Amino acid sequence: MGPAHVSYPFRLLARKAGFHFLQAQVNGFDLDARTVQTSSTTIPYDYLIVALGSVPFFFGNPAIEAHSLPLTTVPDAMRIRNHVIRLVERAVAERDPVRRRELLTVVVAGAGPSGVEIAAELHHLIHTVLLKYYPLDPAQFRVLLVDGADRILLHFDRTLAEAGQNELTRRGIELRLNTRVTGATANEVEFNGGEQRILTRTLIWTGGTQPNPALVHLRVAKTPRGAVETADFLNIPTHPEIYVVGDAAAVVDRRHSRLYPPVAPVAIRQGVRAAGNIVNALQGRAAEPFHFDFTGNIVGLGGGVALVNLLGIKFHGRLGWLFYRIAYLQRLVGLKNKVSLVLTLWLNALFDRDISCET
Repeated sequence: MGPAHVSYPFRLLARKAGFHFLQAQVNGFDLDARTVQTSSTTIPYDYLIVALGSVPFFFGNPAIEAHSLPLTTVPDAMRIRNHVIRLVERAVAERDPVRRRELLTVVVAGAGPSGVEIAAELHHLIHTVLLKYYPLDPAQFRVLLVDGADRILLHFDRTLAEAGQNELTRRGIELRLNTRVTGATANEVEFNGGEQRILTRTLIWTGGTQPNPALVHLRVAKTPRGAVETADFLNIPTHPEIYVVGDAAAVVDRRHSRLYPPVAPVAIRQGVRAAGNIVNALQGRAAEPFHFDFTGNIVGLGGGVALVNLLGIKFHGRLGWLFYRIAYLQRLVGLKNKVSLVLTLWLNALFDRDISCET
């Protein structure tokens, strides 16, 4: 599938939902004047919802930042896909076996849901699609999944995580657990401060995120990582007209005495609650605190396999994959995107996959 299947234009959504959309860079906030300064104009507000999201976090390591491919946006995913395809093409013409192995080695840093999914999908792309077109020995390909923890999917149910770990190992994906990526160059990745090095041209970074740096312009209390500290109602105590949601917000889960994790289901529900509290304020009703109950989690492993924990019911394999597809389809915005995705999946099952490098 391509970007058109998962992206939906804000401008079209604005027309349908009845709001105005302006694409611009946030340059500052004037909390006294209640305005937002952007690269194109200054916007006054009565109420403000800050939902600036996050950016990759490299733990202050400029070498990793310079030589890795982050995975946080649709363009990032396309860049990784194109990069891998082009390196495979180069490997066909490369006569030096050491350099060829370097071109065909992929290191994924971070074994959370994003890292597990990209490692599994790249392995699937290589072994079920690219090898049909490029005369290479499958044994020359390496996909390594690296994490500092002692297992993958640290926040998943251990039984499901172990099932996923066994499936990845069965396919030939190399797991490097209790291992940290500590350095990188254009053709090498360093583990654990130099204990080991791997020759590769591909380091994919899913090792962490941090709140958007634009939040530095919002002069309010923040956590050491830069997330805005909010009240239970998702607004800022000193400026109750400003709400902060998603990865930009540090919201305490009072029932468990910890911050809510920066994951999509939490962010979506926070957006709904913030909008509801603004409506409550306009209509003279009391604000409602934010609560979120996790109903489960799901991660796809490619190749018709997924791990699912739904209300404590755990399953994986083909049934998990079917549920994963249905859940993914349900999350897409717009009927056109949903229909287009279903048609593309059917076409991929009947005909060769598109492996053109898109820009």
